[in-house]
Amino acid sequence: MEEIKSFLSFLKLNAGLIYSIMFCVQYSGLLNKEKRKMISSITDERTNRRRDERRRIQSRRIYARRKQRVRRQMMLLGAIALLVVLSIGSCTRNFLLKRSAQETSAVKNGQKAEGVKAAKEEKGTGTSEGGSDAKEASEELLARVKKEAKEAGYPKEIIGLLSKNPETVDFVADYSAKKDITPADTVGSIKKGEIPHLLQWDERWGYSTYGTSTIAVSGCGPTCMSMVISGLTGDNSVTPAKVAEYSMENEYVDSSNDTVWLFMQEASQHWGITGYEITAEESDVEEQLLAGHPVICSVGPGDFTKNGHFLVLAGYEDGKVRINDPFSKKNSEKLWEYKKIKKQIRAIWAYSN
Repeated sequence: MEEIKSFLSFLKLNAGLIYSIMFCVQYSGLLNKEKRKMISSITDERTNRRRDERRRIQSRRIYARRKQRVRRQMMLLGAIALLVVLSIGSCTRNFLLKRSAQETSAVKNGQKAEGVKAAKEEKGTGTSEGGSDAKEASEELLARVKKEAKEAGYPKEIIGLLSKNPETVDFVADYSAKKDITPADTVGSIKKGEIPHLLQWDERWGYSTYGTSTIAVSGCGPTCMSMVISGLTGDNSVTPAKVAEYSMENEYVDSSNDTVWLFMQEASQHWGITGYEITAEESDVEEQLLAGHPVICSVGPGDFTKNGHFLVLAGYEDGKVRINDPFSKKNSEKLWEYKKIKKQIRAIWAYSN
């Protein structure tokens, strides 16, 4: 009991000290709390500052990427614009060059036409005594046309027509001016039952394509078939150009631009004409021709060709045959002894409707 009283007395005597100690302890707790708050605030501020800095860095990176993307797009647009300008410039230049070339070609063609005309006039001044002046003028005309054709860059096969047949001089001279014309729709006026003489180098269709060549150079086969069909049917719309087109569409022309023999037997059926192979015996040919059945024959080297050629036998008179040579007027203006032709024949067909 005494101990309790002593303790209470101690507390009463030291109450102020105890209170001071408690106050200090409490105050110390408050200080620690404030300190913790301050530290937390500083930490949060640093965190926010770092976060803001990261955002600024990210924003600058995004801006830099966008700026770089825009720069690339501008460079691409610039390149495209440059290409467009260069293309337009190139097209304009090509157009001007082409136009200049056309004008130059027109001038050359005009000069060529004047030269041909002059040569023709010179040809007309020849005398009738022996025809020497006319022959010289004709040779001069051929030489002049051949020279001008070479200078103008005509295809070799077109120029080669002059060597094969001087009759083609006008066709060759007119090549530049007429090579792109639309072929005629008809062969002209004809009479049914009479076989017309058509020329493969006729300017009405001779410039048209046949295989990789032209009808004038390689189209003797279609021209012969045109003569036979139009003569037997009276249909003047069956032109060499139309027959040549049919031949190409049905692959009757080979890689060398030669018409295959099968064409001679089959093609006429498209126009209602029967074609059939016959013998080359004169009696057989005579029988067909006297019956009004024209004959087409394929001939080898000889009087008509150096390689191969097709002819139409259109009539039989006094033991001789009348020939429609699609490449020559001269050969078609006289009658031929059949035995002379027979040895040159490689295949022969007759036609009837």
